[in-house]
Amino acid sequence: MNTRLAEAVITYNGKAITTSLDRFFIGMTYTDPASGQSDTLSVQLGDKDALWSNAWMPHMGDLLQADIRVFDWARPDDNRDLACGKFTLDDLRYTGWPQSAEIGGVSAPVNCDFDCRERTKTWNKITIKKIANDIAYSAGLAFVYDAPEIKLETIEQQEQTNSAFLMGLCEKYGLSMKVFSQKLVIFDRVAYKKKDAVGLIRTEDMSAYDYRATMTGGYTRGEITYTDPKTEKEVVFSVGAGRRVLKTSAKAESRADAELLLNAALEKANHGLTTLKVSTMGNPSLVASQTVNVVGIGKLSGKYYIDKVVHRLNSNGYTCEYSLVLVEERGKVAVQDAIQRLTAVGVINTPDYWVAHYGDVQYLDELLLNLSARIQERREGGGITEIQAALLVLVDAGVINSPDYWQQNIKAIAYLDNLVIQAANAIRGAMA
Repeated sequence: MNTRLAEAVITYNGKAITTSLDRFFIGMTYTDPASGQSDTLSVQLGDKDALWSNAWMPHMGDLLQADIRVFDWARPDDNRDLACGKFTLDDLRYTGWPQSAEIGGVSAPVNCDFDCRERTKTWNKITIKKIANDIAYSAGLAFVYDAPEIKLETIEQQEQTNSAFLMGLCEKYGLSMKVFSQKLVIFDRVAYKKKDAVGLIRTEDMSAYDYRATMTGGYTRGEITYTDPKTEKEVVFSVGAGRRVLKTSAKAESRADAELLLNAALEKANHGLTTLKVSTMGNPSLVASQTVNVVGIGKLSGKYYIDKVVHRLNSNGYTCEYSLVLVEERGKVAVQDAIQRLTAVGVINTPDYWVAHYGDVQYLDELLLNLSARIQERREGGGITEIQAALLVLVDAGVINSPDYWQQNIKAIAYLDNLVIQAANAIRGAMA
């Protein structure tokens, strides 16, 4: 039988040193944020003989490259690599006793043209893509742009580093930016949230999770005030509807420009209203800015955007911690998973029927999700045959809080009454 294995592969100034590190290696942490920060790497080494603080002491600005490799991971012959990228050594830490060393690197270049020299410059008749390309070139970075073209008449860079100026410009217009493996990447987060999910995180995969929902910053309508540069008159317009209004003012070149700014402000304010932090076994196939389906946790299930991944590799194994943002509640994949779980415990025996009809009754998707989270194993013998008694069991079990609604709609589609009775018997059987 093959044994699951994960290892770190590290190159230092172009030389492979993985084998040399074997007797010192304690762990490695790779942090992959979607936007706003550069990727970071931290390598922890045992140094009881003080080699790494003397003869082998690293130098600031040295180049690290790291991969995570897994073998026979999810199943035999499941061998995969995660290229963490290239990092410039920018942080050294030693602690004792016994002495250990921590070598930290950042994917952003240690380059004053990018991150420390403040500049004042006026950019005229230009696009954000062209500005970013020029900044990337001056910093010695490759450049990737995956967003709509945004034209600017005039933009001022006033005593700002190129990095801070570009990040502020991207945030202002609703774009995401990061530096990864000596590449400057700019993309449209809204568009990335709409992409198909690339992976699945099940409740069985989670060693821990932390779900949080808040109304703070949640807006359904936006209103912007700007001065029309041609008429010099103040203009106010809004997008969306509802009573929770985000009001802002900005310098805008046109109504179209103001609308871009307003939509960007709304998206930024509403991003992260519902978050989920999940710890799982390591997965080298998931990276920040992708979307995943999270299933098996009732109404908390859904489609989520990966805001950040922290990969940890040490003596305890290889694990990942995901910071996720909800994109779609009760998505199709989550409901289908709930139906399969209820089939496995005997509550449903015709899963194809429920996949085809769960949208025919309002809140039926929520009922299925709640039942799948509540009923974890096959149990029988509840003795319930009447719908009213079944509904009371579901209320007591916290599955529903509106028995009158379900009493009124129990005949809305065929077999709904059988589903409710079967579920109630499974819950009653588990309580017996």
